[in-house]
Amino acid sequence: WGLAGLATLRRNCSTPLVAIGGITAANVTDVVQHGADGVAVVSAIASAADPSAAARTLLTAIHAARVDVRRLSS
Repeated sequence: WGLAGLATLRRNCSTPLVAIGGITAANVTDVVQHGADGVAVVSAIASAADPSAAARTLLTAIHAARVDVRRLSS
């Protein structure tokens, strides 16, 4: 599906969308900005040298992306 598929789904669906699979700190901002309401992350946290830091990094990116989405949609 990718980001384009996610954006298409978001435009055509009012149900909350959770992105699953391949979510990392490098792409979570794009995933949220393309329509995901939430993300399911395992490998990016479980395989990190510091899982707590990895989770904080992801959460910070998610919050920032949500602020951007709200700002752009206003």
